[in-house]
Amino acid sequence: MGSEEITVETIIAHEQFKIPQVEKEKILLPLIKQQVQDSIDSSAALRKFYNTYNSNPGDITKISDLAPIPVTMFKSFNLQTCDDDQIVRTLKSSATTTGIPSKIPIDKTTAMRQTRALVASLKSFLGTARRPFLVMDTSDVNDPTAASISARGAAIRGISSFARKTTYVMDNIDGELNVNFDRLQAFVEEYGDEEVLGFGFTYIIWTRFLQVLKEKGMKLNIPNIKILHGGGWKKLTSQAVNKETFNQEVGNIFNTHPSNVLDYYGMVEQLGLLFVDCPEGHKHVPDFADVIIRDIYTMEETPVGVPGLIEILSTIATSYPSQGLLTEDVGEIIGIDDCPCGRKGKYFEFRSRAEKAETRGCGDTFAERRGD
Repeated sequence: MGSEEITVETIIAHEQFKIPQVEKEKILLPLIKQQVQDSIDSSAALRKFYNTYNSNPGDITKISDLAPIPVTMFKSFNLQTCDDDQIVRTLKSSATTTGIPSKIPIDKTTAMRQTRALVASLKSFLGTARRPFLVMDTSDVNDPTAASISARGAAIRGISSFARKTTYVMDNIDGELNVNFDRLQAFVEEYGDEEVLGFGFTYIIWTRFLQVLKEKGMKLNIPNIKILHGGGWKKLTSQAVNKETFNQEVGNIFNTHPSNVLDYYGMVEQLGLLFVDCPEGHKHVPDFADVIIRDIYTMEETPVGVPGLIEILSTIATSYPSQGLLTEDVGEIIGIDDCPCGRKGKYFEFRSRAEKAETRGCGDTFAERRGD
C-alpha cells in the first residue's frame, strides 16, 4: 500500500480485494490489536471477557489468536465502547431465532466508515454508476426519522449509495407485505431498458414477490438488472430451494441472466460488510476485514476446505467490538488469493445456520456484568 501511514481510512480508500492474504494480515494485526485494547479500556464487560480467556491483545502474533466474541452477546449485554452522547443511531437485528434483537450502537466515525467501506467493496461488483434502485420491500423499514433501524433498513440504506432514484414496490398492509403492482409496472415502463439495481431479502423476494408474480402469470422485462439479495436461506433450504433454483427463477421473472442475481452474506453486527458472490460463486473478503473459520468444538482455526463456525473480523467500528465476532453460521474457506475472478485474499462459502451451536459458554463470561 505504499509508504503512506496505514489507517482504517486509507485501507478503505484503496481499491478492494487487491492485497494478498499474508500482506493483509500484517497490515490488519496492529490495527486490530490497538482497537481491541481500546475496547478493553472502555468496557468492563469486554475487559472481563478477554481476561477470562487470557486473550491479551498485546501478546498475540496473529489475529486468529484473539478470542472471538459470540454475536449472541449483543442480545443480552451492552458492549458499547464509546460515550452515550456519541451514539447517532442503534441498529437492531431481526431476532428471528431467539425473539430478542441484538442492539448495535453506532457513533459518527463508525457510521461514516460503514458507508465508505460498503461502497468501496460493492463497486467491485456493481461498478460506480448510480442507477434506478428497485427495492422489493416497503419504505417503512428505512424510516429516516427512526432512532433505531433494522437489518433490512440498514442494508437498504447502505446500498442506496448506488441509487439514482429509489422505488419501493411493496406496501405494508395490516402487517403483511404486498406487491404494489401499479408502482412496479410504472418502474418497469420507465426504467426497463436501463441498467437497474434491485435489492431484497432472499426470503421476502421468494415468498412475497416472486411467488405472487408467478401466481398472476406476470413477468418483468428488465434484462440489465443486477439483484442483490441475502437473508432467510434457512427457511428456503427447508423448502428445498437452493441458490441455483433461486437464481434461475428470479432471472426468469426479470428476463435477465441468472448470473445477475447476486447472493450476499452479511449481518447487522458487521454493517458495512457484505460478502457478495463473484462470477465463480465465491464470497470474497475486502481488505479492511477478514474471515476465520473455527472448529465448532475446539474454537481452533480450521484449514482451507474444512467447515466450521464463521468468525467475521472488521476494523470499521469504534463504538462496539467489531474486531472478531463469532457467528452461529457454518462456512468454509474455499481458497486464498487464487480465485479465477482475480480478487485477492480469502474466499469462502456460507453453508448453513449451525444447529444449537455451542460457543464454549462464552455468555457466562459476561453474566456478572449484565447491562454494563
